[in-house]
Amino acid sequence: MSDSVHTTIATWVMPILSALKPYRDGEDILREVGIDINVIEDANQRIPIDKMTQLWILAEDISGDDCIGLEVIKYVNPTSFHALTYANQASSSIRESLERMVKFSNVVSTAVNIDIEDHDDQVIVTMHPESNMLTISHHALDAFIGMMVMQGREAVHNNPDYIHWAKLKRPAPKDTHRHQVTYNCPITFSSDCYQVCLNRSMVDQVIPSGNSELVRINEQVLADYMSRFNKNDVVAGVYHALIELMPKGEPSREKVADMLGTTSRSLHRKLNEVDTSYKTILDDTRKSLALQYIRQTDISITTITYQLGFLDSSSFSRSFKRWTGQSPSDYRKSL
Repeated sequence: MSDSVHTTIATWVMPILSALKPYRDGEDILREVGIDINVIEDANQRIPIDKMTQLWILAEDISGDDCIGLEVIKYVNPTSFHALTYANQASSSIRESLERMVKFSNVVSTAVNIDIEDHDDQVIVTMHPESNMLTISHHALDAFIGMMVMQGREAVHNNPDYIHWAKLKRPAPKDTHRHQVTYNCPITFSSDCYQVCLNRSMVDQVIPSGNSELVRINEQVLADYMSRFNKNDVVAGVYHALIELMPKGEPSREKVADMLGTTSRSLHRKLNEVDTSYKTILDDTRKSLALQYIRQTDISITTITYQLGFLDSSSFSRSFKRWTGQSPSDYRKSL
């Protein structure tokens, strides 16, 4: 996929212009890089990544700030990234938030993918810019990773043990103070990857203010958004179809394929091309929603069973025990 095919959510432009307001008029800046001023306040609009890269380069030139990405974070608001920020703020753990970023990172930008891996007492989060993305700005990644780090630190009340270390591909800035304040851990610049190593126990720590109902609503909004802006994202399409079909009964691959306007065989082939399967997506979707529903004590386990499209409670219980090691009722009591 070329630079011009990859896109970023249009509202990402707004905090950049806010950071540059002391230096130059926003309309002039957009005109210079070829971005339409009429789309930047609409989260349903997308900006080609090559134009965003030009904007970031110009932002550093105008401001003379080689850490402009970290400055831009100050101007980000909850609506900058559609429903993603609201869903993350309602999460019941940092892990839940990270897993959502893996699933919905394309909402912010299609040019970067995220992986999370557990290693003993650590969780390593890796950002993978697309392999042929030669021009993505390190300022964009500074801002994206910086926001993720700051949100996590806030969730654990700025515990100094939350982040073990960070690796950034970008060259070291003239002054590393802002990076040190943001990460509060050892940082390796000019690295061969973008990685952050987190404290696993804190990643899994329950956040009392989590609200599973708000998470569910916002994830449905995100799934709908992704299926609209990227018709070729077959995984997002399947996820969105499952959300619609599960409360109506067992969702077969044939039913999902029909909803997506394709055949079961074609859907199987397309999912295989992106190294996944219908069964995997169904299981992941059910697990994610089950862990949200189980926290809502006003929803009975029987209701959850049918909301997730299981035929009976025993089928749901077997799956839930496979996911968590506990039965639904025991898990709910442990909360």
